[in-house]
Amino acid sequence: MRIEKLKEFIQSANINFLIGSGLSRPYLSTLGDIETLLADLNDNKESDNIKSLVKGSIYKSYFIQVMYPNIDSEKAKNIGIYQQVIDQYSFFLEQWNQIIHNRGGSLLAKQLNIYTTNIDTFFENSAEKCKVELNDGFKGSVKPIFDEGNFQKSYTKNSVHFQNSTELPVFNLLKMHGSINWSANEYGQILNDSRLQLVDAISKELSIIGDDFFISLKDSLSEMIEDAKTKIGGQKIKVGTRLKKFFDAYEKLIIVNPTKRKFSETVLDIHFYDLMRMFSNSLEKENSLLMVMGFSFGDEHIASIVERATRTNPTLLVAIFAHSDADEEKYQTKFKSNSNVVIFTPTNFNSANKEAMEKFGIDNIVEFDFSGINKVFEWISRMIPVSFNYGK
Repeated sequence: MRIEKLKEFIQSANINFLIGSGLSRPYLSTLGDIETLLADLNDNKESDNIKSLVKGSIYKSYFIQVMYPNIDSEKAKNIGIYQQVIDQYSFFLEQWNQIIHNRGGSLLAKQLNIYTTNIDTFFENSAEKCKVELNDGFKGSVKPIFDEGNFQKSYTKNSVHFQNSTELPVFNLLKMHGSINWSANEYGQILNDSRLQLVDAISKELSIIGDDFFISLKDSLSEMIEDAKTKIGGQKIKVGTRLKKFFDAYEKLIIVNPTKRKFSETVLDIHFYDLMRMFSNSLEKENSLLMVMGFSFGDEHIASIVERATRTNPTLLVAIFAHSDADEEKYQTKFKSNSNVVIFTPTNFNSANKEAMEKFGIDNIVEFDFSGINKVFEWISRMIPVSFNYGK
């Protein structure tokens, strides 16, 4: 697909994004085989002692690679890499704030939905940095409470001297797998843990246990089980007791753990189901656009929703940015019979837009990491002039 056609679709579409862990690299790691390891471990017949050590080691690895680096004190260790990633998040918000503001049609809502399985806080931090309107579902000043109904709101700015108002561009951030800055109170309400106190508490429990108690993360569950047996040996260690405080602290996080049994782990499942329902409803709207970035469709629930929507809504367009040419086949396999799915790879994008890229002085896209994708969005933003804004 040529970029002009994508730009035309954007002009009249209900905009949605589906974002995965690939966009937070290289500062945060992707899940890798953690989901498979945890699912296989649950069905394994080994002793509770062995399984607890393996489970604790997997959780520890997931925590260290994906959660703990979000704490401010950790950023200083990799400040250069962190800055690169948050700059891309900020640039994304700035470009789309401009696109939504300038695109034509007063009947079009100046909102877009960001659906993500990421549990990090990059979007919140980058929105704070570039001063755009971000709706994360929380309402309240002292103790903000999460409510899906908050995503139905719009924001306007009134003129001081004239009796008119302008709708502001708003980013709805819907974190379908929860977030490390979510916590729960005794009433089952989700609160905003902006200081990441739960993450800090888990880190303290891990430091008490010590790194030497755990085993290393491996690609194979059988290898980890053998390592756990060797670690425990003939010692009469009650692993579950040793890890109890760590597990208790970890399980207070309002996140969907990376297992196949995603929706049977918490009393707050209803929030995750509601967010998935909202995702499905967004794709069923007429003239909807879903842009997929850094997401592999390894999540079966989300993949099923998208695949079904492409069959039932002929006005839906799904645009997938494949990180490299090698990733095209896996997306084609998932959506092989869907004509309203477009897969952008670096090669086919460069080929389809060669003349236009030369005209605008844009270098070839090497890979669709966040930087490469943002080049496309910057280009689209330049193609939608301010004078096109009929609703202003």
